[in-house]
Amino acid sequence: MEPKDLRTIYPDAERHNYPAIDPAYLSIPTDSGYLWLLKKKLSEKEQLLLALLSKEVPSSGKSTNSLWYQILFRQKRIEKEGHFRVIQIQLQLPDDFLIDAWKEHINGIFSHAEDSLFLTPQSALLIEKQAEYTLTKEELEGIFLTLDDDFGTLSSVFIGGFHGSTSAFPALFEEEQTIFREESHLMNRQRVFDISDVALHYFTKDALAKSSLILSMKEEWVIDEEMKEIIYILWRNQGNISSTAKELFMHRNTLQYRLEKFQENTSLQLKNTDDLILCFLLLNS
Repeated sequence: MEPKDLRTIYPDAERHNYPAIDPAYLSIPTDSGYLWLLKKKLSEKEQLLLALLSKEVPSSGKSTNSLWYQILFRQKRIEKEGHFRVIQIQLQLPDDFLIDAWKEHINGIFSHAEDSLFLTPQSALLIEKQAEYTLTKEELEGIFLTLDDDFGTLSSVFIGGFHGSTSAFPALFEEEQTIFREESHLMNRQRVFDISDVALHYFTKDALAKSSLILSMKEEWVIDEEMKEIIYILWRNQGNISSTAKELFMHRNTLQYRLEKFQENTSLQLKNTDDLILCFLLLNS
């Protein structure tokens, strides 16, 4: 069932960027966020059917009284001074996932964590206060790779920025949620990312979508799936040929040949930063 169909059947449904933890609501995941349906307006059969169709596990409501839930989703003021970031985590879970053991590991790793919340069985938030030493993106990537190995999970992680404890914090977090939802598909094999990884595309995509020139180039240049992967990974490795070949499990000379053939067809040299940026944006417009 498509979200527009649900809105037709349930015109009072509310759209939010996050799932409902409040047990009074049933939240249905969509491509653009979540639709909240007030349970008291639904029959028991409707609730069961919608939960089944959406594969959404009804919320237990256990996190609604959490201070940070109130801050992020109910605009409660942050009483503490300092800077905080929200790390968003999406998990693909095995049938025998040990959630309590996973939480215990997380709490042991993040010594400056303020709170951790599971919004759904597959979606979690970790709130961390900035300290003298903060884990880097590379260190976080290693941590989540290890957790995935240990628990049989597959993690996708967005590292939010550190923001001061101001009234704007919930709005900043909401935009980070939108970025995570809309841009995570760009990351290909990279499972841990932040705003710097997707900023160029995120802040230019509206202009690209309106460009006749970009549309013309997309129609004229036929880029196969292998070449698309090369462009994504070359972009992620900042144009470094050796690193890209290693990540692709491809001989450096083979990669060089593919780049030369691409140049013959498009006149673009992907070793040139400006040409690489153009191709990256072209693929994601």
